Amino acid sequence: MDKKWGWLWRGALLAGWVGLLLWAILYGPDLETVRAWTADAGVLGAVVYLAAYTLAVQALVPRPALNIAGGLLFGLAAGVVLALAGGVLAAFVQFMVARYVAGDALARRLPERVRTQLEGLVGGRALLAVIQLRLIPVIPYQMVNYGFGLTGLPVGPFVLGTAIGSLPATAAMVLVGTGGIDLGFPVAVATGAAAMLLGLAWWLRSRKKRKNATGAGQN
Repeated sequence: MDKKWGWLWRGALLAGWVGLLLWAILYGPDLETVRAWTADAGVLGAVVYLAAYTLAVQALVPRPALNIAGGLLFGLAAGVVLALAGGVLAAFVQFMVARYVAGDALARRLPERVRTQLEGLVGGRALLAVIQLRLIPVIPYQMVNYGFGLTGLPVGPFVLGTAIGSLPATAAMVLVGTGGIDLGFPVAVATGAAAMLLGLAWWLRSRKKRKNATGAGQN
């Protein structure tokens, strides 16, 4: 996929979402009506939500807003399941795009240092690496998806690690959507802090191992 066409595709998606949002605000049904339709639609409502979630992520719509919508429409339990499934599905799509469709174009845009670091994580610790990167909120979601798609990481650890690592923040945002704002945001902040501490501990441990290996090599 040419870089220009990639930007045009995303721009068109984003413009479509903005137009749909404006229409919904000005002329669309109220929240209770949408909830009632979702409840009556059953499986179809869930399918529509998952499809909309996946397309919205490609248009760079913020995932927290999509997760909150899951709580608004489906409640806590079903909302967490569907929002998590949407996040994993969107990540899988971008992973496969990087691997089989637009690898060359994405490789030129992703810094070589980042690609080298991600490639270094592919191995016995691959699942743990994906979980850690999902837990750290400051690392861009799309960068992880596309970046791992450019490596030799198997699909299984990527999907499972994405599901496990995304669960805490997803659940927190769905909880916000159900009305639990007082609890949802502290959970999200605590999750991010814990992930950063985990990342720091892992980095210090890896750094110590590299120093020991260098010292042993010099001796």
